[in-house]
Amino acid sequence: MVARFAGASLGLFAFTVAVIAGIYVQNPVSVTLSRGISALFIFCGIGLVLGAAAQRVVDEHEHKRESEILDKYRDDANDSPELEVTEEDSESSEVNEVQLAD
Repeated sequence: MVARFAGASLGLFAFTVAVIAGIYVQNPVSVTLSRGISALFIFCGIGLVLGAAAQRVVDEHEHKRESEILDKYRDDANDSPELEVTEEDSESSEVNEVQLAD
Protein backbone atom coordinates (compact mmCIF):
# COMPACT_ATOMS: atom_id res chain seq x y z
CA MET A 1 0.00 0.00 0.00
CA VAL A 2 2.79 2.40 0.90
CA ALA A 3 4.65 1.59 -2.30
CA ARG A 4 1.66 2.38 -4.50
CA PHE A 5 0.93 5.58 -2.61
CA ALA A 6 4.54 6.74 -2.88
CA GLY A 7 4.67 5.84 -6.58
CA ALA A 8 1.48 7.68 -7.38
CA SER A 9 2.48 10.73 -5.36
CA LEU A 10 5.92 11.06 -6.91
CA GLY A 11 4.55 10.42 -10.39
CA LEU A 12 1.88 13.09 -10.12
CA PHE A 13 4.36 15.52 -8.60
CA ALA A 14 6.81 14.98 -11.46
CA PHE A 15 4.02 15.37 -14.03
CA THR A 16 2.92 18.64 -12.44
CA VAL A 17 6.45 20.03 -12.33
CA ALA A 18 7.11 19.04 -15.96
CA VAL A 19 3.87 20.59 -17.21
CA ILE A 20 4.39 23.82 -15.24
CA ALA A 21 7.98 24.08 -16.48
CA GLY A 22 6.84 23.44 -20.08
CA ILE A 23 4.16 26.13 -19.83
CA TYR A 24 6.62 28.56 -18.23
CA VAL A 25 9.15 28.25 -21.07
CA GLN A 26 6.33 28.24 -23.65
CA ASN A 27 7.01 24.83 -25.18
CA PRO A 28 4.39 23.38 -27.54
CA VAL A 29 1.60 21.39 -25.91
CA SER A 30 2.72 18.07 -27.42
CA VAL A 31 6.28 18.48 -26.09
CA THR A 32 5.05 19.58 -22.66
CA LEU A 33 2.64 16.65 -22.31
CA SER A 34 5.09 14.06 -23.64
CA ARG A 35 7.73 15.19 -21.15
CA GLY A 36 5.13 15.29 -18.39
CA ILE A 37 3.92 11.76 -19.12
CA SER A 38 7.52 10.49 -19.35
CA ALA A 39 8.29 12.08 -15.98
CA LEU A 40 5.11 10.58 -14.54
CA PHE A 41 6.09 7.01 -15.47
CA ILE A 42 9.74 7.38 -14.47
CA PHE A 43 8.97 8.88 -11.07
CA CYS A 44 6.13 6.46 -10.50
CA GLY A 45 8.65 3.62 -10.85
CA ILE A 46 11.09 5.38 -8.53
CA GLY A 47 8.29 5.94 -6.02
CA LEU A 48 7.27 2.28 -6.17
CA VAL A 49 10.83 1.18 -5.41
CA LEU A 50 11.25 3.68 -2.57
CA GLY A 51 7.82 2.87 -1.15
CA ALA A 52 8.55 -0.86 -1.19
CA ALA A 53 11.84 -0.25 0.60
CA ALA A 54 10.13 1.91 3.20
CA GLN A 55 7.42 -0.71 3.74
CA ARG A 56 10.06 -3.40 4.22
CA VAL A 57 11.88 -1.28 6.81
CA VAL A 58 8.63 -0.71 8.71
CA ASP A 59 7.74 -4.42 8.57
CA GLU A 60 11.17 -5.45 9.86
CA HIS A 61 10.98 -2.92 12.68
CA GLU A 62 7.50 -4.14 13.59
CA HIS A 63 8.67 -7.76 13.62
CA LYS A 64 11.71 -6.90 15.76
CA ARG A 65 9.61 -4.92 18.22
CA GLU A 66 7.02 -7.68 18.43
CA SER A 67 9.68 -10.31 19.18
CA GLU A 68 11.21 -8.06 21.87
CA ILE A 69 7.83 -7.70 23.56
CA LEU A 70 7.16 -11.45 23.39
CA ASP A 71 10.62 -12.21 24.81
CA LYS A 72 9.99 -9.78 27.67
CA TYR A 73 6.70 -11.47 28.57
CA ARG A 74 8.26 -14.91 28.32
CA ASP A 75 11.07 -13.84 30.66
CA ASP A 76 8.54 -12.35 33.09
CA ALA A 77 6.55 -15.59 33.03
CA ASN A 78 9.68 -17.65 33.72
CA ASP A 79 10.69 -15.38 36.61
CA SER A 80 7.36 -15.78 38.42
CA PRO A 81 7.45 -17.96 41.53
CA GLU A 82 6.45 -21.56 41.00
CA LEU A 83 3.52 -23.06 42.82
CA GLU A 84 4.39 -25.26 45.74
CA VAL A 85 2.42 -28.44 46.29
CA THR A 86 1.43 -28.97 49.91
CA GLU A 87 0.27 -32.17 51.53
CA GLU A 88 -3.33 -30.99 51.43
CA ASP A 89 -3.11 -30.50 47.69
CA SER A 90 -1.64 -33.94 47.13
CA GLU A 91 -4.34 -35.58 49.29
CA SER A 92 -7.15 -33.76 47.49
CA SER A 93 -5.74 -34.81 44.11
CA GLU A 94 -5.68 -38.42 45.31
CA VAL A 95 -9.31 -38.11 46.34
CA ASN A 96 -10.16 -36.65 42.93
CA GLU A 97 -8.36 -39.52 41.19
CA VAL A 98 -10.29 -42.04 43.28
CA GLN A 99 -13.57 -40.35 42.48
CA LEU A 100 -12.73 -40.36 38.78
CA ALA A 101 -11.84 -44.05 38.91
CA ASP A 102 -15.22 -44.94 40.43
